[in-house]
Amino acid sequence: MGLLAQVRERRLLAYMGAYVITGFVALEGVDQLISYEILPTIAYPIVLVWYLFGILGSLLFAWYHGEKGRQEWTRGEVAMQGLLVVLALATSALVVQRERASSDLALAAAASGLDAKSVAVLYFDDLSPGGDLAYLADGLTESLIDRLSRVRTLSVVSQAGVAPFRATGLSRDSIARILDVGTLVVGTVEQQGDKLRVTTRLVDGFSGADLDYRTSFELPADDIFAAQDTVADRVSRGLRQRIGEEIELRERQRATDVADAWALVQRAARLQADADQAYFEGDFEGSLARFQQADELLVSAATADPEWVEPRTLRAYNTFRRARVTLSAEGPEASDELISVGLEQIEEALALAPNDAQALETRGNLRYLRWLLDLSVDAEEMAQLLGDARADLERAVEIDPTLATAHSSLSHLYYQTNDLVQVVLAARRAYEEDAFLRDADLILSRLFWGHYDLGQFADAQQWCQEGQTRFPEVREFAECDLWLQLAPVVDPDIDAAWAAQARLDSLTPEELRPLYSSIAQMAVGGVIGRAGLADSADAVLVRARPPSEVDPEQETMGYEAAARSVMGDVDGAIALLQRYVAANPQHSFEAGGDLHWWWRNLRDHPEFRAVMATR
Repeated sequence: MGLLAQVRERRLLAYMGAYVITGFVALEGVDQLISYEILPTIAYPIVLVWYLFGILGSLLFAWYHGEKGRQEWTRGEVAMQGLLVVLALATSALVVQRERASSDLALAAAASGLDAKSVAVLYFDDLSPGGDLAYLADGLTESLIDRLSRVRTLSVVSQAGVAPFRATGLSRDSIARILDVGTLVVGTVEQQGDKLRVTTRLVDGFSGADLDYRTSFELPADDIFAAQDTVADRVSRGLRQRIGEEIELRERQRATDVADAWALVQRAARLQADADQAYFEGDFEGSLARFQQADELLVSAATADPEWVEPRTLRAYNTFRRARVTLSAEGPEASDELISVGLEQIEEALALAPNDAQALETRGNLRYLRWLLDLSVDAEEMAQLLGDARADLERAVEIDPTLATAHSSLSHLYYQTNDLVQVVLAARRAYEEDAFLRDADLILSRLFWGHYDLGQFADAQQWCQEGQTRFPEVREFAECDLWLQLAPVVDPDIDAAWAAQARLDSLTPEELRPLYSSIAQMAVGGVIGRAGLADSADAVLVRARPPSEVDPEQETMGYEAAARSVMGDVDGAIALLQRYVAANPQHSFEAGGDLHWWWRNLRDHPEFRAVMATR
């Protein structure tokens, strides 16, 4: 008898059909019971295991017992069915073990505070032999960050946040903890013949292990825009699997359809990043050379697509960065010449797009830098320059409220007008929009001092602690603890004050240490005075006074006056302020439109009112 005849004779198809239908109904029932939380979620994979092994078992049963009439059980059949049972039990045990491991990992991840919806896209690796695709790897990364940032359900780390990890030996889970994210996106780019191969993976932030998602695809090497779209689509698909939610990416607003122009801008952006890094390492010559190379590429990009505003905006921004480096390398006059060039360049961009937020921000920064250089003796001209800079920056954040760098510039600018409420609001908005800005330490410092000067000490403590957590080696966040001890809501701790002063000395550059150490010791003197030890405080304050060559502008006199004021030495504070205001007539005693809390002990003293009247 042939095989097909035996299949019909033993009724294998009938048995299998009945089993499959019955098993499917059972699986659906289990799924419903799980959805009503009657059964645990692990029940479904276990039932599925037994269902799949049952298919083989039912085939065996049909083969040996499907014929009409009664068939006896044989040893071979019993052995095979027993083997299937053992295999089903072993597989179920593996499923349970894996489920427990996943559950433990999930609990640990939850305890760590890392949320899977918090995502960091690490810069893709360029696997080409000569590093020729670095600009493309960066461009794909930044395009993906931009598109994922538009998804409301995700919290995506900015380019500035992931940039420091471009070439680092840190493990992936360490990076995730630093960035406080639960999901990492990593990728590679390489060229294979005339094809471009892009590979992306999702990584669990808590463990650093690859998740069950990896995608790799090939595209023509000259089809850059298709690569951007495909990367975004593939990664979003993986994230849907990861967090179990629908992710709708906004349609990318492509500013140019000229691939050569896009590639040139990406190359220039890479050079600008390298130039910034060289600047922060003190290599001014190397930094300026890279900025010059970037400028040449941006000129070519603008020629390739005359209607695209971004190359022109980036060119002016590039000149702004060059002006800052030139200020350090050659002085304010040379920097001012570059500012003039940058202002001409940005007008070209604004002629194409008058309401382009980044172009307005760049013009505002150029104008503000010129104001900070303080090269003009015309007070009206300087006031107009500061007003124009403020108007540009405020207009930029009105058009695009997510511009963290513009909010940061505004917070610095508002300090110049003593508008501390606006300082705090702008700095807070900058930090909310991008906590990983290159100058995040300065933003946190402004948030501390803004709240401190306004007498909002709980908020000041919060931002001091945030700064200490993120930037433990930055001197400003050792300093904030010391100055908080002068606040009326804090109990003075002399030992802690001296410890903070010693730590400040260790974090202060040697060339600045004489002046800043004197200021810190004066704060300690104020703490000692607040503790009721007036004679000891006076001795510390007198000893802390620096020689005139260390403090030619007599800046420390104001700090000593503040220390004496908060410790209750009214006469000593006023005597110092009389001399201090004579040397610094521009000094303001106000904070946010009211008298700074340092001077409130002096408010009703006629000699203090006389000091204020001389300004």
